[in-house]
Amino acid sequence: MRRLFYVSFWGTRKGWWDRLDLLFDNLSKNFEVYDVGFLYNHAFKMIIKKDNNINYIKFLLRFKKLETKIIFNQLIRFPFLICAFARFRPSIVIFYSNVIPLYILTMIFKINKLFNFKVILDLDEFGGKEDEKRNVINKIYDKIILRFLKFSNLILVINNFAKNFLKSYKIEDSKLFVLPQFVNPSRFRSNANKEELRKKLGLNKDEIIVITSGVLRAGNYSAMLKFIRAFARIESEYKKDLSLAIIGVAHREEFITRLIEEGNNVGLKVRYLGPYSKEMLNYYLNASDIVLFLSLKNLGSCFNTPIRFFEYLMSGMPILAVDLPNVREHILDENFLIDIYNEEDISSKIKNLINLIRGNKLVFKAKIPSEVDLKNTYLKLNKKLIDMIYVKI
Repeated sequence: MRRLFYVSFWGTRKGWWDRLDLLFDNLSKNFEVYDVGFLYNHAFKMIIKKDNNINYIKFLLRFKKLETKIIFNQLIRFPFLICAFARFRPSIVIFYSNVIPLYILTMIFKINKLFNFKVILDLDEFGGKEDEKRNVINKIYDKIILRFLKFSNLILVINNFAKNFLKSYKIEDSKLFVLPQFVNPSRFRSNANKEELRKKLGLNKDEIIVITSGVLRAGNYSAMLKFIRAFARIESEYKKDLSLAIIGVAHREEFITRLIEEGNNVGLKVRYLGPYSKEMLNYYLNASDIVLFLSLKNLGSCFNTPIRFFEYLMSGMPILAVDLPNVREHILDENFLIDIYNEEDISSKIKNLINLIRGNKLVFKAKIPSEVDLKNTYLKLNKKLIDMIYVKI
């Protein structure tokens, strides 16, 4: 069997990300798969473990303090990658490319000529996730990256917007492959009713609960502020027995404090319920009335469809989401799409949904990709990779 490396620079494990589990399971039918990553705060050494058909290569590094200094961090990691390439001689290397800085990307193609492997980029972001506006340096960096993307053998993207965006920069259609997010639907099957779940989670059984989850970074924090401030336009009768619940973790503690304060200023009860596990997420979602998906509207948020959005879809709960082209691939009803920069639009959509909930008339429909279709897409990728090795592509 030909060897295939998946280099994520942090390393994964079974059950960590459903998309990778499905990807590795499919790839292992035709390739000997190695997941290559790095761990911190250990001595220099390489560990190889096997879990069913997947080999996990972990490089243990001592430089924990360099974790936030990308350039030094990658320079230290890169020689270890060269050793792994030289030892195992993979036929294909897939790079989870949002963590690869420009100079590493340059070196990849030089090494490619030396070791003669096919380069694939699993490109889940472009243009930054958190900035409302890209500065000049960022834009120059983006343009240079686009030039390098043309040299890869294949680029995996998560949605059609990303594919069309890259095509607009003259990247060949044959080099682009849409490999959507995948969330295991078995995680979102529950027989418990809403009242039982609220009792279990300590939530008020009489409230209308809007819930959102994930890691609160600068970008979605800004979007949350805009959303909460729109409640200043909403009459108090709509805010009665209404609460916004946040689950997950925040990059900064003051994010949560500020959101609660902003909620108090506009008469909205904002509650932080803390971190959650994969098992608990389904309970929280099904205990709510509306699930909230927020993001700033920029290139980065359109390019990437986060896993949490697919988790919301799989839960079957009504989703109030920011209006983005990648979101519109799944939600078509305008009543559930908001302009994050328009307080009037946000407030009118919220009032409409509250009226529908109180009248027991809320109906939500979304285009959810079937598990069979998704698995077939992943199988098609296998065929493309095999053709790439044995046929000139």
